[in-house]
Amino acid sequence: VKNVRVKALAQWVSDVTGNRNGLVPLPVEASARRFYRTTLGERSVVVMDAPPDTEDNAHFVALSNCFRHAEVSVPEVLASDLEQGFLLVEDFGDNLLERTYGLGQDDKVLGLALAMLVRIQGISDPIIPAYTTERFTAELGIFRKWVLQDLIGVSTVPFDDVIDFLVRTCDTQPKVTIHRDFHCRNLLLKSNGTIGAVDFQDALVGPISYDLASILYDCYYQFSDATIETSIARYLQLAREAGHSTTDDEEDFTRALEITAVQRQLKAVGIFARLKLKQDRASHLENIVPVMRRVCELMTKHRELVACAKWLETTTLHPIRDAVARLR
Repeated sequence: VKNVRVKALAQWVSDVTGNRNGLVPLPVEASARRFYRTTLGERSVVVMDAPPDTEDNAHFVALSNCFRHAEVSVPEVLASDLEQGFLLVEDFGDNLLERTYGLGQDDKVLGLALAMLVRIQGISDPIIPAYTTERFTAELGIFRKWVLQDLIGVSTVPFDDVIDFLVRTCDTQPKVTIHRDFHCRNLLLKSNGTIGAVDFQDALVGPISYDLASILYDCYYQFSDATIETSIARYLQLAREAGHSTTDDEEDFTRALEITAVQRQLKAVGIFARLKLKQDRASHLENIVPVMRRVCELMTKHRELVACAKWLETTTLHPIRDAVARLR
């Protein structure tokens, strides 16, 4: 089936671009989509294979237009066959933010990302659905099932006790449009020095701290406490200037941000484990243990989460590390 699909894709690309230069595969990400590079005239473009049975491609196109209209730089869709799930999109290059971190320009790069984040929060469009409490709960269920039950086989009781608190903290924040996967592998520095975002198709209207939690408590990079603190202050200033309804109390906001980061990172660890256990994709195994350690650190800062953090540290961290080592 896969070969038939690749052949059909190559034929479609050839028809659209008028060239037979072939498709150069790009690194696999944590979804059902596959990406390739080819050329359209003189320019490099990205080919997206997004199976329509799992991907809502019409929504992707609509969101691309919506974000670009709001001056948020996401790839323009240049051609599409939505029925087959084939799209030709603008190429933002390979300079992921991940590659720019730690080289002495973190402040500058984060400044660009924060400015984009605030622009995204200013988008208001009925095509963007709400982040529901059911969805928050289901996401924590991914960690519960794929890590606690399937990866290491332990009782979930201490974790179950904090689910309502995590969901409530996420859900009671002011709501804005969020990218929802706003991290260093979905943000790129373009050749003109501006920043671009990819993987925006899951955008929702959700907690105001969510995208900030994604970038500052990134699963793929750890910032210093000082950088995080400065970035929170910078974000709050930008948000106030943009007229977003954040709190004036930096301490309250930071508390909500950290608890939102816990919810998000637990979901991510669950997805990383599921990728291996369900699809035999080991691409994100190496991130599981470092992210779990950071989750425990963040949890211990909040009294409602301390007991669960202690339980995770004493009961689950070693078995998780052993299970990951076995699976690699």
